[in-house]
Amino acid sequence: MDSKFPSKRLCFYNVGILTFSLQDLKALEGQQSIDPEVLGRLEKDFKRFSFVLSIQGYCHDHKDFITTTRERIYEIFKENSLNEDGDSLLNTLKWLVFQEYLGGRGSVEIGCITCGTRHTFKRQTTDHKDPQNNFLTCGCGTKIYITDCFELHTLVDEILGAGGIESFVMSAFEVVLMLSMFRFLIEADKWEWLPKILFMKDGPLALFSRLDDFVFKVVRVFLQFLYDKSLKDGVGYANWIGLDKSGAFVEHLQSLEHQIPEESLILPDSTYIKTYITGDTNSTFVHTTYFGLKMFVKSDRAFVLDVAIPFGLHKQYPNYLENPHIEDFLTLKNILEILKSLRCDLYQQSFIPIVMLNKLVSISNAPGQRILKSFALEVLNKLTSN
Repeated sequence: MDSKFPSKRLCFYNVGILTFSLQDLKALEGQQSIDPEVLGRLEKDFKRFSFVLSIQGYCHDHKDFITTTRERIYEIFKENSLNEDGDSLLNTLKWLVFQEYLGGRGSVEIGCITCGTRHTFKRQTTDHKDPQNNFLTCGCGTKIYITDCFELHTLVDEILGAGGIESFVMSAFEVVLMLSMFRFLIEADKWEWLPKILFMKDGPLALFSRLDDFVFKVVRVFLQFLYDKSLKDGVGYANWIGLDKSGAFVEHLQSLEHQIPEESLILPDSTYIKTYITGDTNSTFVHTTYFGLKMFVKSDRAFVLDVAIPFGLHKQYPNYLENPHIEDFLTLKNILEILKSLRCDLYQQSFIPIVMLNKLVSISNAPGQRILKSFALEVLNKLTSN
């Protein structure tokens, strides 16, 4: 961005969420020409989130780069909201960490970036949305933010910058964004809507690197709660899937697709994964990073599907993966039927919601370089004014 200082870099993000009904989609079937009004209904409930992260060179005045990065991640979650009431993604993060769905008894351990003291970050007031629950202060005077639970700042270097966390920031944002939908419905006591909604993520149901602790201690615990309630009520509340577009599992499926019969589903266990995909490693595949299990599907097409399954703190993932049961995926049949209706022939192994969303968040779909520059300058002005 600055030709005189090429070491200064910014990362621009466009993340979107799109909601539409299958009824509106089916209204397009059989039409010789697409009705713009019906197509508009599909894109009506779309929201884009745009933000900037300093990767190298730009700091808050009188603060080091690691502190600047921590504060910027905190600001990203605080400034972005899914609804018009300003109920931020930061509130969702606190709702998950404090386990508000279980009465607010949860907590997470976070280390001070300055002195290394470990702190139990728990709710300080009865209302988790209270700003007092956003941070705590260490005895050394350092402010510890709730977003420090991601531990992404531990991958940031004062000289080399934050290039190592570019994709992780977006992944964490996407997962918290989707979990905000769960939170809003649960807080509004509209449980009846959850079995009617299929949540789709572009990519696997996983958070990698330092984010695995957040998966293991926060996301999986919430999914365990949903799963237990699903069994109790006899209905599926956690209909959340991920669609892999690349990686070892996709490559493996492509190599054996011709051998798989039509209308087949394969749920690989740990022995199969180690023998044919990852190799015989000393650790269980994705022991802490995934919050869903992978399966191979071949119907009208072949694809790798991740389906959310609970592995809270009391579930032994390695033992389960030795012999997973297809019956544990409570709504899998409905999910597969819906995916058939969402088939898209524009790209290989693509599905309509993912294709639409990628189009809507594309940088080329919005004013380009000039707008990005103005957007960056606005963020930089905030940096220098703090």
